[in-house]
Amino acid sequence: MTSDTEATTDDLHNTIRELWQRAQGGGATSDDLAPPSGFGQSVTAIPDTDIAEATGLGLDPVREYLDNADGTLFVVGRSGDTRTVQGLL
Repeated sequence: MTSDTEATTDDLHNTIRELWQRAQGGGATSDDLAPPSGFGQSVTAIPDTDIAEATGLGLDPVREYLDNADGTLFVVGRSGDTRTVQGLL
């Protein structure tokens, strides 16, 4: 049996992956979720506000999750308090 925290973490991860795939035009597959080298400006980043809205969570837990997942699950950009998912690892 999973805890509520584990279920929320799994839900966040899956939601971010789905948002990422849709934002990239639906062309990303599970085998190619990170943009290739040189993909550059055509990557559509996912803002933390979109993730919070899609999951029904507040911004603070979403940002904390992204901070912890940066470099292991996602490439996360920061600008002040704002976080954006810029790639999947």
